[in-house]
Amino acid sequence: MIRIMIVDDMPIFLEYLRGCIDWNSYGFEICCEAHDGKEALEKLDEYYPDVVLTDITMPYLNGLELAEKITRDYPDISVILITGNNEFEYARKAVKLGVCDYIVKPFEKEELILSLLKLQDNIDKALESTDSKKEEYYEELRALIYAGISDDEAVRSLEQKLFGRENDDGGYLLALFRFDASALADKEADSREQLMNWESLIAKMLADKLEIAGKFKIFHDFENNIVVLMHFESSADINLYKGYEFTDIIQIVKNQLGIGSAIALSQADTMNDVKKAYEKALVMLGEKGYGQLWDLRNISESVSSPSLDAIIRLNKDIETLQEDDAEKVLNSLWEKLHMDKAEAGKVSISDMNLLTSAISILMTNIISNGFSIDKIYGDGFMPEKFMADATSAQEMKDRVIFLYKKRIEFEKVKKTSKTHDVASAAKEYIIQNYSDSNLSISDISESLCVNQTYLRKMFKSEMDMTLTEYITQYRMQEAKRLLTTTDEKLSAIAEKVGFNDVSYFSNVFKKFYGISPRSMSKEQN
Repeated sequence: MIRIMIVDDMPIFLEYLRGCIDWNSYGFEICCEAHDGKEALEKLDEYYPDVVLTDITMPYLNGLELAEKITRDYPDISVILITGNNEFEYARKAVKLGVCDYIVKPFEKEELILSLLKLQDNIDKALESTDSKKEEYYEELRALIYAGISDDEAVRSLEQKLFGRENDDGGYLLALFRFDASALADKEADSREQLMNWESLIAKMLADKLEIAGKFKIFHDFENNIVVLMHFESSADINLYKGYEFTDIIQIVKNQLGIGSAIALSQADTMNDVKKAYEKALVMLGEKGYGQLWDLRNISESVSSPSLDAIIRLNKDIETLQEDDAEKVLNSLWEKLHMDKAEAGKVSISDMNLLTSAISILMTNIISNGFSIDKIYGDGFMPEKFMADATSAQEMKDRVIFLYKKRIEFEKVKKTSKTHDVASAAKEYIIQNYSDSNLSISDISESLCVNQTYLRKMFKSEMDMTLTEYITQYRMQEAKRLLTTTDEKLSAIAEKVGFNDVSYFSNVFKKFYGISPRSMSKEQN
């Protein structure tokens, strides 16, 4: 868990901070509270939080003075300032002095969550600490948007299963939420994995934020776009719904993460129409830009995407390692699009959108199955740049086929590790390298040829603790052994177990054992 200290001189605001978020569900815990900066400083050594969330205006020692002391004396503790509009300029200056972020009152709780998660590797720690359970009916929901259901009895059965009712006077809205992956071309190779992690947590935020006159299900399509299927009690409720929650999230994600996004809102009168609603939303997002909610409820013309059936088949080809069929699917889809171009008005998706979707499907599959993109395609490989370097549309299509083949060939020659094998190999790596102060989870994932998200998930599943917790535990056990069996100096012991800063080592040790390392050493002598 990511430990948070909250500091404010107003009890009512402390109470609000405690209750406004389900902290544990995002991998956080409120470890302590303080009513002013002086009290906060006194509690730092006792609780040693990961993050201090503090107001600016307080007696004795204000938030800026507190932040200055923390950034100077506790550089590994992150500070976020909570500020009013009249204190805005002070907060901006504080950021230049080392404060990690600031958030202006009044704020949406999603702003606070994202501000906390984007600090250092907090998003990875949060994913380690939380159980991101798959939607119970995930596969059925995916089948619904890609293939549809024609049998009336099957429709009634699924509606009863998903929403606890059969067809009635209500109806559906489908929201398709897509993030702008085009910016990834200029970022690090693992940024796509990081984006998928953000998408998982933002889907959770939507689930917490959404309030409708009915029920909803949230899941991801094969490109990892967020899909929200909402069932309303009546058509009147559908007409009244404005989608303000979605527009809020678009703006918050842009402001906090710098990631563009867009949402298409499409209506389906019955569950039989959900596939058409998804198609309409998908085509709209392929044609429009980012930054807003596109409401398609008043757009009557029907659209079709020739790629939906192909998407299901491509995913099956990847899972069953059928590289020849994957090539056949991509070629036939390409030919169909170009054949349609000879007939005016028949093309519903551009070549570029088709190829971008194919790339997204492939990369999502690779990351979801735990593979490292770098290990398949080479260090620093970025698919967006690889595609941008193509000199013609035909070459772009050939490059997509190459990427599919390369991924399938990689898995054919690689024995897939089971959960136990991954966790055991990670433990062995940590035992061999725990003394390295620069040891990171990315080092372990690279050594094991799996991506970080998969590694964290497999380790937590097998060991019932996170990788970060295990590294700390092993280092502390080794430190205790050295303290109680040798006469080595504290600074030497700290260095041997991977800490360059002896004071930080002492704080971590005290937090772990409840006693300082010097005290433990004296007890044994």
